Amino acid sequence: MEKFELVDKNGNKTGKVITYKEACNSDNIPSEYYLSVVGVVIINDNNEILLQKRSKFKKSNPSKWEICGGKVRLKEETTDAGVREVFEEIGVLLDKNKLKIIRKATNGKAYFTIYFIRKNVDISECILQEKEVEEVRYYKIEELVHLESEGFEWLEGLKKNI
Repeated sequence: MEKFELVDKNGNKTGKVITYKEACNSDNIPSEYYLSVVGVVIINDNNEILLQKRSKFKKSNPSKWEICGGKVRLKEETTDAGVREVFEEIGVLLDKNKLKIIRKATNGKAYFTIYFIRKNVDISECILQEKEVEEVRYYKIEELVHLESEGFEWLEGLKKNI
């Protein structure tokens, strides 16, 4: 069974562990604790961002555009989780040493660590995890405001790094 170690408001591991089932309901996360979540922004040499469209069967935010990401597993570092999530969702292998942090923040009961990496991904070679992802596509930064998305709070941090 998948397990997750909760973090504090600064992203530090606390030793408090919850199961996947418990993590599905934010009411199971005690006050002052957060579920560690990671996201990875992939940007090509044309400064286009690779996004994935969530499956229309997902319970939360179906058919909305987002970056690759997910929950950080027990005993997993955020960089390793980012590499794992990208590979699981779109079949692209990243070098964790090239990930650069652009944002850390809490939102509700989640603590987000958002990375970016420069990589020219050929989307025709992506292997989509069908339960999670319907489509992948590159977007120019200025196009993001017109998308049905989960949100792009990381965008200002990205602009400072490119």
